[in-house]
Amino acid sequence: MGKSKKKQKQRTSNEGSSGIFDAKPAPNLDTLIEEAEAAIDSFSYEEAIPKLKDVLKFEQNHTKAAEMLSGIYIELCNYDEAQDLLKHCISVSPDIGFSKYFSMGQLTDGEESLSFYNKGIQVLQKELENAENINPSEDQGRKTLVRSLSEAYCSVAEIYMTDCCFAENSEENCFSAIENSIQSDPSNPEAYHCLANFHLVKEQFDEAKEAVKKSLALWLPHHESLRDGETEDASKDIENLIPSYESRIQLSKLLIELEMYDEATNVLNGLIEEDDEVIEVWYLLGWMNYCQGDEYKLNAHFYLKKAKEVSDKLGMDDLDYISHIHELLEEIEAKFPQVLEEEEEEEGWKTDIASDTEEEEEMDV
Repeated sequence: MGKSKKKQKQRTSNEGSSGIFDAKPAPNLDTLIEEAEAAIDSFSYEEAIPKLKDVLKFEQNHTKAAEMLSGIYIELCNYDEAQDLLKHCISVSPDIGFSKYFSMGQLTDGEESLSFYNKGIQVLQKELENAENINPSEDQGRKTLVRSLSEAYCSVAEIYMTDCCFAENSEENCFSAIENSIQSDPSNPEAYHCLANFHLVKEQFDEAKEAVKKSLALWLPHHESLRDGETEDASKDIENLIPSYESRIQLSKLLIELEMYDEATNVLNGLIEEDDEVIEVWYLLGWMNYCQGDEYKLNAHFYLKKAKEVSDKLGMDDLDYISHIHELLEEIEAKFPQVLEEEEEEEGWKTDIASDTEEEEEMDV
C-alpha cells in the first residue's frame, strides 16, 4: 500500500509540473480558417499553409481545412499532396460536398477523371434538390450551384473529346454532356463554347460558328460596356457573367480557327486591357494577323515583337510558342525588310520628340 501511495504522490507531482497547467490552450479553429481564407485571397499561400495545418493537427477530419490546403497545393503544383488530402476528404465525407470530386477530376485523367466528375455531379444534384425551396434572398447561392453543375458537364464533354475520344459511345456521351450543360444553365457561355468545339472536331464549321456566336452574345456586350466605362453593368455579378481570363484565351483560339477575326480581335484586346504581360495573348494577336495575309504582316510583326519583349522581360523563354514567335519574326523581317525600316524611323521619331521635350523642359527651368 505504501509503495502504491508513493507512486500516486509522484504522479500528482508530475501533473503539477508538466501537465495541464503547462499545456497550450487549443486554438480557435474558426479564427484560423478565417485567417487562412484572408491569406489565400491575397495569394499569401505560405502564410495560409501553417494555419490550415494547425487546424488539421487538432481536428484531423476537418474537411474544409483539408480542401483549402489541397487548393493551395494545386496552385503550387504539389499535386501528390493535393490528391492525398482530397482522397482523405472523400473517405471522411463521401456523400457531402461536390467540389472535392471536381478537384480530383482535374488532377486525374481518362476514365478515372470521368468517375470523379460523375460522382461529384451526383452529389451536386442532391444539393440542388435540397435547395429547391431556398429563400429568394439566398437565390445567388443556387445560381452558383447551377453554374458549377453546368461547368462540370462541360468538363465531362471535354474528356470525351480528348482522353476518352476512342471510348465506346464517346461521341454520344460527349454530346449528351453538352446538352446537360446547356440545360442546367442556359446562361453559361462555356456551355456553348464547348458545343462549338464539338462541332469543330466534327468539321461542322457553320454549326460551330453559330454556337460560338451564342457564347459571345451572353457576355461580350456586357464586357464591352464595362471596358467603355459605362456604370450600368458595373454592379452586375461579373464573376458569373464574364468567362475567366484563361477561358477567353481558349475562346480566342477557337475564333481564330473559325476565321472570325473581328470577334477574336475584340476578345484579345479586352484581355490585353486587363493584363498586358501575358505572352500568349500578344502571340495570338500576332498569329491572327499573320494568318490574314501580307497586308496584315506589319500588324503581325508589331504584336509578335511585343510578345518577345514581354517574354524577355519576364524571363519566360521556354514556352512552346516562343520558338514560333522567333520563326515568324524572322520570316516577316526577311520578306518585308521595310518593316524594320519603318520601325527604325518610328524609334527615331520618338527619340526626337523626347529630345525636344527635354530641351523645352530645360528652357523652362
